[in-house]
Amino acid sequence: MGTFFDKEKIKQALTVEDITKILIDLGSKEPIYQNKNEIYFTTVCHGGEKHKLCYYVQSKMFHCYTDCGDSMDIYELVIRSRRTQGVNLTFAQAVKYVASVTNNMFYSNLEDTQVYRINDWEWINRIKMIKSQKVIPQLSEISEHILEIFCPYPIQVWLDEGISRESMAKYQISYWGQENKIIIPHRDINGRLIGIRGRSFNQWELDEGKKYMPIVIEGQTLKHTLGNNLYGLCQNEEAIRRIGKIIIFEAEKSVLLCDTYYHQNNFSVAVCGSAITPTQCRILQELGVREVMIAFDKEYEDASSKVAEVYGNKLLKLAAKLIPYFTVYILWDSEGLLEKKDSPADKGQDVLEKLMKSKIEIHSTEREEKI
Repeated sequence: MGTFFDKEKIKQALTVEDITKILIDLGSKEPIYQNKNEIYFTTVCHGGEKHKLCYYVQSKMFHCYTDCGDSMDIYELVIRSRRTQGVNLTFAQAVKYVASVTNNMFYSNLEDTQVYRINDWEWINRIKMIKSQKVIPQLSEISEHILEIFCPYPIQVWLDEGISRESMAKYQISYWGQENKIIIPHRDINGRLIGIRGRSFNQWELDEGKKYMPIVIEGQTLKHTLGNNLYGLCQNEEAIRRIGKIIIFEAEKSVLLCDTYYHQNNFSVAVCGSAITPTQCRILQELGVREVMIAFDKEYEDASSKVAEVYGNKLLKLAAKLIPYFTVYILWDSEGLLEKKDSPADKGQDVLEKLMKSKIEIHSTEREEKI
């Protein structure tokens, strides 16, 4: 195994002086100290001149109080700032930049993290008593350098569908001309790259039902177990914890649309399928979520039809898995606001909010009832 920069250790080691050094290197003017926890810099995230970019010392996060209105960590800020200067950095390059400017050279060697020697057998036996099903699996990490082969340009098709350039940049959406696919990186809650899916434009793949599939590079399929993660959690964890609610979509595109609508208040994730697994349920519990909205794609045309009834019962079964732990709602289109196959986010923010306001709460006694 190789040695890599440890992005978490580097970020946690950053002092106020380090942050100031980075921001000035990116083009900010001298900071304004509001108090011990809030320091204001020039908005280098989008090239502004005002001191409206706040650094919160305690959380080590930035928030821009001007046009973009986004929250971000130091790595995302570096990527955005360099982009305004005509330089496109990968995440790995941003980490290297921060380490180099501050001289915080922390490394991780994967070989060194695998060896533990413990002679306390009583302690080991206690560990064995922990039920394996309670543990959220650790997914394998993919090298960040793979992202360098793709073109980090906004996708016109998704721009036309309402996703902003800023949201695509935030989620590192790019294009792979060789395979004619939109590239969608998947990260876990800690920001580790765990998989890459592609949205194909090739008609033969669409005909075979392969619209969204893991990409293959040099014979390696960059897939992960979708049911062991939630897409968008990496970017939206803070908002979900703060709000205590979550809205669950089927596909990644819905999360990007919600990012365009709500920015730092985006509390959405996607399961990238049509099921909610026990592992995903445990992830929600660890986040401290109180309310869950299931916002799956519409699978009917007439809300009073047999097709709608069958689909409604399917959603009730999904809700039943969550009811013991959360207050659960279903977004149900009874007014014809959506087309068949639409996500609740597809028709814009107003329609989504109308569906959220009319959401249906599901109780345990309703599991076998019809919508």
